[in-house]
Amino acid sequence: MDMTAPKKKTGLLDRLRYRYVLACDLADRFGKEVRGVAAVEFAFIAPLMLLMYVGTIEISGAISANRKLSRVASTLGDLVTQVDSCISDSDMTQIMKFADDIMYPYTQNVAVVITGIQIDSNGIAKVAWSKANQYGTAKAKDSIYTVPSQIRIADNFLVAANVQMTYMPIYGWMHYEGPASVSVDKNSGLDMNEELFLRPRIGASIENKTSCP
Repeated sequence: MDMTAPKKKTGLLDRLRYRYVLACDLADRFGKEVRGVAAVEFAFIAPLMLLMYVGTIEISGAISANRKLSRVASTLGDLVTQVDSCISDSDMTQIMKFADDIMYPYTQNVAVVITGIQIDSNGIAKVAWSKANQYGTAKAKDSIYTVPSQIRIADNFLVAANVQMTYMPIYGWMHYEGPASVSVDKNSGLDMNEELFLRPRIGASIENKTSCP
């Protein structure tokens, strides 16, 4: 005689109930699992942290370069205005070469333009003479020069030192484009321009000649 109890047939409702309980258990275990949370969070914030870090370096470098550029304009203009009444072309060339020394360790080409400006009795500022280095363009003689109204005094002479450069980032400008996505632009530069106006220290005006006595 077969004493084995008959197998109980599992109905569709029981199978669904079992799978529901199993799914709830898996969901509960997944919700309590925290071992991978840090890795997921880091994957989201790492690009933003990298962007902020590199951006801080690039911004600091740009500010430092701009300060040096201001120093170039101040130094070159000051050297020119210390002459008695005439500055030769050779002296002007030597003065403009100091730009590279002042800008060190930045190696970007600096355009230097030094201009003598004569302001007539009507307050109109015109170019008396203008010299530039190999990267700059001299102003045309007798052309109108824009001078701030605060220092545009009739029958006066000014020396304008204008310096320009394009700052190229070390690593490149980084752009945050969403989670785990950062692009780098190494081809775009930041244009910088500094201009300083000074009056002659000794005489009333300064001439520029091929050679001075």
